[in-house]
Amino acid sequence: MKRTFEYFKLAILGYAGILAGCSSGNSSGTTPPVTQYTAFSCPGTVNVSFPGISGIRGITNSTNVYITGVYVQYGANQAFLYQGPVLGGGTCTAFNYPTATGRTVTATALYGPDNGTVSGNVVLVGSYTTVESGPISQQGLLYQGASDGSTTNGWMTLNPSSLARDSIINTIGHSTMGGLVVGNFDTISTTGRSFIYNINTGVYTEFTIPGSSASVTLYGIWYNGGTSYTLTGGYSAVSQGGIDLGFLADWDSSTQTITNFVSLNYNNLSPTQAGTHFEGITTDGNGGYNLSGDWQVPGGTANPVFVHVIRNANGSFGNATWTNFSYPKATATSANTVYQNYVLGLYQLGTTLDYGYVATIVSN
Repeated sequence: MKRTFEYFKLAILGYAGILAGCSSGNSSGTTPPVTQYTAFSCPGTVNVSFPGISGIRGITNSTNVYITGVYVQYGANQAFLYQGPVLGGGTCTAFNYPTATGRTVTATALYGPDNGTVSGNVVLVGSYTTVESGPISQQGLLYQGASDGSTTNGWMTLNPSSLARDSIINTIGHSTMGGLVVGNFDTISTTGRSFIYNINTGVYTEFTIPGSSASVTLYGIWYNGGTSYTLTGGYSAVSQGGIDLGFLADWDSSTQTITNFVSLNYNNLSPTQAGTHFEGITTDGNGGYNLSGDWQVPGGTANPVFVHVIRNANGSFGNATWTNFSYPKATATSANTVYQNYVLGLYQLGTTLDYGYVATIVSN
């Protein structure tokens, strides 16, 4: 089952992705119900019938949110930014990496939004492909500027080549918050390497699992304040038979050190029984975190999950509570991102059409 579900978030839209990975940890508690499913539409400057949701962040000093994703138009992936209430009613703006001299962009995907340092500005990360780079190589992107996309000089390519000894063939920016970007890159010889990019300093740092040579993916970041961040994603090691396992870890941007690393696997099962990968992270408002992700038994299909993890008094991560859900009558559902107690992603009816959704989770 190695990495078969990690890119369901965009794979069902036909957008190839980089690997993911995941490990086992504590789990406990009851399963709170999902009380509401809301179909997600994307009206505005782009009329997206089947939007693929990939990231979300609350807008500063507002009850509205930013939501990023992709849609297919003319056979190619296009990116959008949604602004409005989490349950819909806002507007979408097309947000594609600009074509320029020597660069003919063929597809764009946005994965994560954040607030800019100036009110009304956004920070966006993702990837794009060009005619010149070919259909396989994805190049990471970063946008900083007006939320309507009008800042034409706000785009840049993420390139963690300082971390690689050979040629990079894929780079994706997965999430951004508090001035950092987390993502992944592949080289000709290796897959599943993770980077942390400091926007202010322009420095790339590789994130590796302590004491392991595992392939690692960084999908989610939460800014706790000061120099403290909490990261999530997955990892896969040979000793685990290639099974993906999820993790949480604290990161200090000043010392560039990892603390409180913990592996988390679905319902505390062993890696031979199931694998897990986390896609997004948000605060629970009480010192803990809510996660969105997928779990899967060997040879099975991916299953969405909402996870609540508490923070212990000593700063370590405590018990995890796992909540299963699935969009009603869907043949497949992905849990791509999370905001407060809302999980957003894609659901599929049959095998051809993909739709966006918001699921509201209520604790007992």
